[in-house]
Amino acid sequence: LMTRVRATQLGVLRWSGTSRSLRERVAFLHRSLGDPWPDWSTGHLIDTVDEWLAPYLPGATESADLERVDVAMVLRSQLPWEVGAELDDVAPPTLTLPSGRSVPIDYAGEQPDAFVRVQDLFGVNVHPVAGGVPIRLHLLSPADRPIQVTADLPGFWAGSWAEVKKDMAGRYPKHQWPDDPANADPKRMKDR
Repeated sequence: LMTRVRATQLGVLRWSGTSRSLRERVAFLHRSLGDPWPDWSTGHLIDTVDEWLAPYLPGATESADLERVDVAMVLRSQLPWEVGAELDDVAPPTLTLPSGRSVPIDYAGEQPDAFVRVQDLFGVNVHPVAGGVPIRLHLLSPADRPIQVTADLPGFWAGSWAEVKKDMAGRYPKHQWPDDPANADPKRMKDR
């Protein structure tokens, strides 16, 4: 079975959204912070499959046994307790916004990404980070259309916001478009 796991480049395992997210978050922390965050690259996991996966397969004999493995649970068990306890604080799976909404953070790239309606960021005056790295914010209109991408929200508010605001106010006149979004109420007009 371990030969099959290696031959399929881990593909025979059932990678749920939770297990993929966990792996991407830890891999990001390993790249950005190093130790104690383990290397969960495909190559390293293949090379060490006997250490992290085999102990969870006593008596397993067929591929169906591999498909039943809870990969997220197995990987999480590989984190030292104190490191695992910090994971959600250092690299949270979602970004909670002042508006009360949460959006997922994608750790698959070199920098974490979050797609956020710009109005949900009203009241944010410090750029959010994960693992000490700015989260790249893909700012969206009320219709979820791209507006701009930034890794410096205070700079965006102080800079190009004035032009974006004019455009958004013309397209979406029923929404609030404050002059000082960093200190504005994050609630949308229709939420009041």
